[in-house]
Amino acid sequence: MKSKDAFRGLIPALITPMREDFSVDYDSFDNYLKWITVQGIIGLAVNVDTGEGPTLTSDEKVELLKISRRRLSDSKVLVAGLSASSTSSAVEQAKLAKEAGADVLLLFPNPAFRGQPPSPDAMLSYFSEITDKADIDLMLFQLQDALGGIELDDASLRILASIESVVAIKEATFNFSKYKRTLELFREIEADTGREIAFLTGNDNFILESFLWGCDGALIGAGAQDTARIAACFDACQKDDWVKAISLAKQLQPLVDLVFSPPVRDYRARTKACLFLQGVIESKTVRPPLVEVKRPQLDLLRRALKAASLEVTR
Repeated sequence: MKSKDAFRGLIPALITPMREDFSVDYDSFDNYLKWITVQGIIGLAVNVDTGEGPTLTSDEKVELLKISRRRLSDSKVLVAGLSASSTSSAVEQAKLAKEAGADVLLLFPNPAFRGQPPSPDAMLSYFSEITDKADIDLMLFQLQDALGGIELDDASLRILASIESVVAIKEATFNFSKYKRTLELFREIEADTGREIAFLTGNDNFILESFLWGCDGALIGAGAQDTARIAACFDACQKDDWVKAISLAKQLQPLVDLVFSPPVRDYRARTKACLFLQGVIESKTVRPPLVEVKRPQLDLLRRALKAASLEVTR
Protein backbone atom coordinates (compact mmCIF):
# COMPACT_ATOMS: atom_id res chain seq x y z
CA MET A 1 0.00 0.00 0.00
CA LYS A 2 1.10 3.55 -0.74
CA SER A 3 1.94 5.57 2.37
CA LYS A 4 0.75 9.12 3.00
CA ASP A 5 4.25 10.37 2.14
CA ALA A 6 3.75 9.22 -1.46
CA PHE A 7 1.08 11.92 -1.89
CA ARG A 8 2.91 14.91 -0.39
CA GLY A 9 3.09 17.28 -3.32
CA LEU A 10 1.43 17.93 -6.65
CA ILE A 11 -0.15 15.22 -8.78
CA PRO A 12 -1.35 16.92 -11.97
CA ALA A 13 -4.56 15.64 -13.52
CA LEU A 14 -3.35 15.20 -17.09
CA ILE A 15 -5.10 16.20 -20.30
CA THR A 16 -5.35 13.73 -23.19
CA PRO A 17 -4.13 15.25 -26.49
CA MET A 18 -6.28 14.40 -29.49
CA ARG A 19 -6.05 14.79 -33.23
CA GLU A 20 -8.65 16.65 -35.27
CA ASP A 21 -10.40 13.34 -35.99
CA PHE A 22 -10.86 12.92 -32.19
CA SER A 23 -8.40 10.01 -31.92
CA VAL A 24 -5.87 10.03 -29.09
CA ASP A 25 -2.50 11.49 -30.10
CA TYR A 26 -0.12 9.22 -28.18
CA ASP A 27 3.02 10.90 -29.51
CA SER A 28 1.79 14.28 -28.34
CA PHE A 29 0.88 12.72 -24.97
CA ASP A 30 4.40 11.35 -24.60
CA ASN A 31 5.89 14.75 -25.41
CA TYR A 32 3.51 16.31 -22.89
CA LEU A 33 4.80 13.88 -20.26
CA LYS A 34 8.39 14.86 -21.01
CA TRP A 35 7.37 18.48 -20.43
CA ILE A 36 5.43 17.95 -17.21
CA THR A 37 7.47 15.32 -15.37
CA VAL A 38 10.39 17.72 -14.81
CA GLN A 39 8.28 20.36 -13.08
CA GLY A 40 8.41 19.25 -9.46
CA ILE A 41 5.55 16.75 -9.46
CA ILE A 42 5.31 13.68 -7.23
CA GLY A 43 3.01 11.67 -9.48
CA LEU A 44 0.55 11.70 -12.36
CA ALA A 45 -3.21 11.20 -12.65
CA VAL A 46 -4.29 9.67 -15.96
CA ASN A 47 -7.75 8.98 -17.45
CA VAL A 48 -9.32 11.44 -15.01
CA ASP A 49 -11.89 14.16 -15.65
CA THR A 50 -9.32 16.67 -16.93
CA GLY A 51 -8.19 14.06 -19.45
CA GLU A 52 -11.74 13.36 -20.63
CA GLY A 53 -11.50 9.94 -19.01
CA PRO A 54 -15.20 9.04 -19.30
CA THR A 55 -14.98 9.42 -23.11
CA LEU A 56 -11.96 7.14 -23.53
CA THR A 57 -12.13 3.51 -24.57
CA SER A 58 -10.66 0.76 -22.45
CA ASP A 59 -7.77 0.26 -24.90
CA GLU A 60 -7.01 4.00 -24.91
CA LYS A 61 -6.93 4.12 -21.13
CA VAL A 62 -4.54 1.18 -20.93
CA GLU A 63 -2.16 2.65 -23.51
CA LEU A 64 -2.10 6.05 -21.78
CA LEU A 65 -1.27 4.37 -18.48
CA LYS A 66 1.53 2.31 -20.05
CA ILE A 67 3.11 5.40 -21.60
CA SER A 68 2.81 7.26 -18.29
CA ARG A 69 4.40 4.42 -16.33
CA ARG A 70 7.37 4.38 -18.70
CA ARG A 71 7.92 8.12 -18.20
CA LEU A 72 7.33 8.11 -14.43
CA SER A 73 9.92 6.82 -11.99
CA ASP A 74 8.91 3.90 -9.80
CA SER A 75 9.14 6.12 -6.71
CA LYS A 76 6.32 8.35 -7.97
CA VAL A 77 2.65 7.48 -7.81
CA LEU A 78 0.53 6.77 -10.88
CA VAL A 79 -3.18 7.35 -10.30
CA ALA A 80 -5.73 5.94 -12.74
CA GLY A 81 -9.20 7.39 -13.01
CA LEU A 82 -11.96 4.78 -13.06
CA SER A 83 -15.53 5.42 -14.12
CA ALA A 84 -17.84 2.53 -14.95
CA SER A 85 -21.51 1.81 -15.44
CA SER A 86 -21.50 -1.52 -13.58
CA THR A 87 -19.55 -3.29 -10.88
CA SER A 88 -18.26 -5.98 -13.24
CA SER A 89 -17.05 -3.33 -15.69
CA ALA A 90 -15.33 -1.46 -12.86
CA VAL A 91 -13.56 -4.63 -11.71
CA GLU A 92 -12.34 -5.36 -15.24
CA GLN A 93 -11.08 -1.80 -15.70
CA ALA A 94 -9.35 -1.93 -12.32
CA LYS A 95 -7.49 -5.10 -13.26
CA LEU A 96 -6.39 -3.60 -16.59
CA ALA A 97 -5.23 -0.41 -14.89
CA LYS A 98 -3.11 -2.32 -12.41
CA GLU A 99 -1.56 -4.43 -15.17
CA ALA A 100 -0.74 -1.22 -17.06
CA GLY A 101 1.20 0.14 -14.08
CA ALA A 102 -1.30 2.11 -11.98
CA ASP A 103 -0.64 2.27 -8.23
CA VAL A 104 -3.97 3.74 -7.13
CA LEU A 105 -7.50 4.01 -8.54
CA LEU A 106 -9.38 7.30 -8.29
CA LEU A 107 -12.96 6.05 -8.17
CA PHE A 108 -15.44 8.34 -9.91
CA PRO A 109 -18.90 8.36 -8.31
CA ASN A 110 -21.16 5.81 -9.95
CA PRO A 111 -24.44 7.37 -11.22
CA ALA A 112 -26.36 4.65 -9.38
CA PHE A 113 -25.45 6.32 -6.09
CA ARG A 114 -26.73 9.80 -6.94
CA GLY A 115 -29.69 11.28 -5.09
CA GLN A 116 -30.84 11.36 -1.49
CA PRO A 117 -30.81 9.66 0.91
CA PRO A 118 -27.31 8.23 0.41
CA SER A 119 -26.69 4.53 -0.01
CA PRO A 120 -23.48 3.84 1.93
CA ASP A 121 -23.93 0.07 2.07
CA ALA A 122 -24.27 -0.14 -1.72
CA MET A 123 -21.20 2.06 -2.19
CA LEU A 124 -19.25 -0.04 0.30
CA SER A 125 -20.10 -3.20 -1.63
CA TYR A 126 -19.12 -1.58 -4.95
CA PHE A 127 -15.77 -0.24 -3.72
CA SER A 128 -14.92 -3.41 -1.80
CA GLU A 129 -15.54 -5.69 -4.77
CA ILE A 130 -13.30 -3.56 -6.99
CA THR A 131 -10.36 -3.55 -4.61
CA ASP A 132 -10.79 -7.18 -3.51
CA LYS A 133 -10.86 -8.57 -7.04
CA ALA A 134 -8.25 -6.23 -8.54
CA ASP A 135 -5.97 -6.05 -5.48
CA ILE A 136 -5.20 -2.35 -5.83
CA ASP A 137 -5.27 0.74 -3.59
CA LEU A 138 -8.21 3.14 -3.77
CA MET A 139 -8.64 6.91 -3.64
CA LEU A 140 -12.06 8.22 -2.68
CA PHE A 141 -13.48 11.12 -4.68
CA GLN A 142 -15.64 13.87 -3.17
CA LEU A 143 -16.70 15.75 -6.32
CA GLN A 144 -19.05 18.66 -6.97
CA ASP A 145 -22.38 18.01 -8.65
CA ALA A 146 -21.60 20.34 -11.60
CA LEU A 147 -19.00 17.81 -12.78
CA GLY A 148 -21.17 14.77 -12.18
CA GLY A 149 -20.03 14.12 -8.65
CA ILE A 150 -21.65 13.20 -5.37
CA GLU A 151 -21.12 15.10 -2.13
CA LEU A 152 -21.24 12.43 0.56
CA ASP A 153 -22.35 12.87 4.15
CA ASP A 154 -20.06 12.13 7.10
CA ALA A 155 -21.56 8.69 7.73
CA SER A 156 -20.98 7.57 4.14
CA LEU A 157 -17.42 8.86 4.15
CA ARG A 158 -16.67 7.03 7.40
CA ILE A 159 -18.01 3.77 5.99
CA LEU A 160 -15.97 4.07 2.79
CA ALA A 161 -12.86 5.07 4.74
CA SER A 162 -13.16 1.78 6.66
CA ILE A 163 -12.00 -0.10 3.54
CA GLU A 164 -8.41 -1.08 4.30
CA SER A 165 -7.17 -0.38 0.79
CA VAL A 166 -8.34 3.26 0.86
CA VAL A 167 -5.11 5.24 1.01
CA ALA A 168 -6.33 8.72 0.02
CA ILE A 169 -9.27 10.99 -0.71
CA LYS A 170 -9.55 13.77 -3.26
CA GLU A 171 -11.86 16.54 -2.05
CA ALA A 172 -13.16 18.61 -4.99
CA THR A 173 -16.46 20.20 -3.99
CA PHE A 174 -15.11 23.73 -4.72
CA ASN A 175 -16.74 24.64 -1.38
CA PHE A 176 -14.28 25.81 1.27
CA SER A 177 -16.60 25.08 4.20
CA LYS A 178 -17.21 21.54 2.91
CA TYR A 179 -13.48 21.12 2.32
CA LYS A 180 -12.61 22.11 5.88
CA ARG A 181 -15.26 19.86 7.38
CA THR A 182 -14.18 16.86 5.31
CA LEU A 183 -10.53 17.43 6.22
CA GLU A 184 -11.45 17.56 9.90
CA LEU A 185 -13.48 14.36 9.51
CA PHE A 186 -10.56 12.46 7.98
CA ARG A 187 -8.20 13.66 10.67
CA GLU A 188 -10.73 12.28 13.18
CA ILE A 189 -10.87 8.97 11.28
CA GLU A 190 -7.08 8.72 11.34
CA ALA A 191 -7.00 9.39 15.08
CA ASP A 192 -9.76 6.86 15.75
CA THR A 193 -8.36 4.06 13.58
CA GLY A 194 -4.61 4.64 13.65
CA ARG A 195 -4.60 4.47 9.83
CA GLU A 196 -3.16 7.14 7.56
CA ILE A 197 -5.35 8.40 4.69
CA ALA A 198 -3.81 11.13 2.54
CA PHE A 199 -6.11 14.13 2.11
CA LEU A 200 -5.68 15.74 -1.31
CA THR A 201 -7.23 18.96 -2.49
CA GLY A 202 -8.97 18.95 -5.85
CA ASN A 203 -10.18 22.51 -5.41
CA ASP A 204 -8.68 24.60 -8.18
CA ASN A 205 -10.64 27.66 -7.05
CA PHE A 206 -8.77 27.98 -3.72
CA ILE A 207 -5.38 26.34 -4.20
CA LEU A 208 -3.35 28.35 -1.69
CA GLU A 209 -6.09 28.20 0.94
CA SER A 210 -6.15 24.41 0.56
CA PHE A 211 -2.43 24.28 1.21
CA LEU A 212 -2.61 26.65 4.17
CA TRP A 213 -5.38 24.60 5.78
CA GLY A 214 -3.12 21.57 5.87
CA CYS A 215 -3.91 19.13 3.06
CA ASP A 216 -1.36 16.41 2.41
CA GLY A 217 -1.10 17.13 -1.30
CA ALA A 218 -2.98 18.17 -4.42
CA LEU A 219 -4.53 16.32 -7.34
CA ILE A 220 -5.87 19.11 -9.51
CA GLY A 221 -6.63 19.91 -13.12
CA ALA A 222 -4.85 23.26 -12.81
CA GLY A 223 -1.68 21.24 -12.29
CA ALA A 224 -1.88 20.09 -15.90
CA GLN A 225 -0.88 23.55 -17.02
CA ASP A 226 0.90 25.96 -14.61
CA THR A 227 2.59 22.95 -13.09
CA ALA A 228 5.91 24.23 -11.75
CA ARG A 229 4.41 27.20 -9.91
CA ILE A 230 1.69 25.14 -8.23
CA ALA A 231 4.29 22.57 -7.11
CA ALA A 232 6.51 25.37 -5.82
CA CYS A 233 3.59 26.97 -3.97
CA PHE A 234 2.89 23.71 -2.14
CA ASP A 235 6.56 23.28 -1.26
CA ALA A 236 6.73 26.85 0.06
CA CYS A 237 3.76 26.15 2.34
CA GLN A 238 5.45 23.00 3.63
CA LYS A 239 8.47 25.14 4.56
CA ASP A 240 6.34 27.90 6.14
CA ASP A 241 7.62 30.31 3.51
CA TRP A 242 4.37 32.25 3.40
CA VAL A 243 5.75 35.23 1.48
CA LYS A 244 6.82 33.00 -1.39
CA ALA A 245 3.63 30.95 -1.29
CA ILE A 246 1.39 34.02 -1.44
CA SER A 247 3.47 35.55 -4.22
CA LEU A 248 3.19 32.40 -6.32
CA ALA A 249 -0.55 32.11 -5.66
CA LYS A 250 -1.13 35.69 -6.79
CA GLN A 251 0.65 34.87 -10.05
CA LEU A 252 -1.16 31.60 -10.82
CA GLN A 253 -4.68 31.95 -9.42
CA PRO A 254 -6.13 34.57 -11.85
CA LEU A 255 -5.47 32.27 -14.83
CA VAL A 256 -6.85 29.27 -12.95
CA ASP A 257 -9.98 31.24 -12.05
CA LEU A 258 -10.53 32.02 -15.74
CA VAL A 259 -10.04 28.41 -16.81
CA PHE A 260 -12.46 27.17 -14.12
CA SER A 261 -15.03 29.95 -14.52
CA PRO A 262 -18.69 29.04 -15.14
CA PRO A 263 -19.66 26.79 -16.72
CA VAL A 264 -16.97 24.78 -14.94
CA ARG A 265 -17.48 21.82 -17.31
CA ASP A 266 -15.65 23.81 -19.98
CA TYR A 267 -12.40 23.79 -17.99
CA ARG A 268 -11.24 20.68 -19.89
CA ALA A 269 -11.36 22.49 -23.24
CA ARG A 270 -9.89 25.66 -21.74
CA THR A 271 -6.97 23.75 -20.23
CA LYS A 272 -6.19 22.16 -23.58
CA ALA A 273 -6.45 25.55 -25.27
CA CYS A 274 -3.90 27.00 -22.84
CA LEU A 275 -1.44 24.16 -23.48
CA PHE A 276 -1.99 24.57 -27.22
CA LEU A 277 -1.30 28.30 -27.02
CA GLN A 278 1.88 27.55 -25.07
CA GLY A 279 3.04 25.12 -27.75
CA VAL A 280 3.00 22.14 -25.39
CA ILE A 281 0.45 20.15 -27.43
CA GLU A 282 -0.33 20.28 -31.15
CA SER A 283 -4.12 20.54 -31.05
CA LYS A 284 -6.81 21.91 -28.74
CA THR A 285 -9.33 19.32 -29.94
CA VAL A 286 -11.63 17.75 -27.36
CA ARG A 287 -13.78 14.69 -27.88
CA PRO A 288 -17.50 15.34 -28.45
CA PRO A 289 -19.84 16.03 -26.84
CA LEU A 290 -17.28 18.45 -25.36
CA VAL A 291 -16.73 21.55 -27.48
CA GLU A 292 -13.32 23.09 -28.08
CA VAL A 293 -12.53 26.71 -27.28
CA LYS A 294 -13.24 29.21 -30.05
CA ARG A 295 -12.57 32.90 -30.40
CA PRO A 296 -13.03 35.26 -28.62
CA GLN A 297 -12.36 33.04 -25.56
CA LEU A 298 -9.13 31.82 -27.11
CA ASP A 299 -7.91 35.41 -27.28
CA LEU A 300 -8.97 35.90 -23.66
CA LEU A 301 -6.93 32.86 -22.58
CA ARG A 302 -3.96 34.09 -24.60
CA ARG A 303 -4.02 37.42 -22.75
CA ALA A 304 -4.39 35.65 -19.40
CA LEU A 305 -1.39 33.41 -20.11
CA LYS A 306 0.73 36.45 -20.93
CA ALA A 307 -0.49 38.22 -17.80
CA ALA A 308 0.60 35.15 -15.82
CA SER A 309 4.07 35.44 -17.38
CA LEU A 310 3.72 32.12 -19.20
CA GLU A 311 5.21 31.67 -22.64
CA VAL A 312 2.76 31.94 -25.54
CA THR A 313 3.86 30.61 -28.93
CA ARG A 314 0.55 30.74 -30.82
